Amino acid sequence: MVTPQIRFSPLVRKALRFRSRFEEAKRAENASGLPWYPYDSFASLFYLQKLLGAAGLSLDHAAAGRTILDLGAGDGALAFFFESLGYRVRAVDFSGTNINRMQGIRALARHFASGIEIQDLDLDRCPEFGEKFGLTLLLGALYHLKNPFGVLENVAAHSGYCFLSTRVARMDPEHRVRLDGLPVAYLLGEGQCNSDSTNYWVFSPAGLERLASRAGWEIVGSATSGSNDSDPSSERGDERMFLLLRSKRAENVSNLSI
Repeated sequence: MVTPQIRFSPLVRKALRFRSRFEEAKRAENASGLPWYPYDSFASLFYLQKLLGAAGLSLDHAAAGRTILDLGAGDGALAFFFESLGYRVRAVDFSGTNINRMQGIRALARHFASGIEIQDLDLDRCPEFGEKFGLTLLLGALYHLKNPFGVLENVAAHSGYCFLSTRVARMDPEHRVRLDGLPVAYLLGEGQCNSDSTNYWVFSPAGLERLASRAGWEIVGSATSGSNDSDPSSERGDERMFLLLRSKRAENVSNLSI
C-alpha cells in the first residue's frame, strides 16, 4: 500500500517530476520511430522508498558514496533520474534482448548530455564489473535471465545493497497447485508469458527469498503488488515482489551497517 508519506516523500516527488522530462525527451528523440520500453520504471520508486523507510535507511546510506549500478536499464529511466540527483550511475543492458537494441538509452544520453556509463553486457555470463557499488537496481529483469542464481551471486560480490523486483507466482498456470509455501520456480515455455521468448523463471515468493539468501543476500525488506492469486503466465495473475537486499559478503558491507 502506498501511503501519503511515501507518495509525497522527496524521492518520489522528484521522480514524478523527472518522469515528465523523460517522456518529453523520448518524444523529442522519436524521429526514427524507436520502440520504447513500454512500462513505467518510476513506479518502482514507491516501493524503494517504502522499503528504505521501513528499514530506517536512506538512499544516501545505501549508495554509500559509490556508483549506482542499474542492471536491465531498458531506456535508462532510473539511470538518468539518479544521475539528476547527483549520483554516479552505470547503466547495463543487453542489446540482444533490449527492445530497441539499446539505441534508445544512447539517444537519451545524448539528449540529456549525460555522463552515465552505458554498457552492453549479457548478465547471464556473470561479467566482472571492475568496481564495488553501493546500490544495485535489478528491476523487472530477473525472469529474463537464464541463470538468476549466478547473476544474484555475482551482484552480491560487487554491491552492498540491491533493490530487486520480479514477477512471482502463488499458483501453477491452471490454478490447481499452490506454490506460495514452497521455495520453487516455474520454467516458462517459449512465449508462454506475454508472448516473450526471453521470459524464463518465475519464482514463488518463498522461492525468490530462498534464492536471494542462497546467493549471498540478507533480506532487509519485502513488498508485493498485483494479484493475490498469482500465476506464472496470465495477465490477470501478474504479481510483483520487491526486495531490498544487503550483501552478506563482508568486504561489501563493512561500512554499510544498518
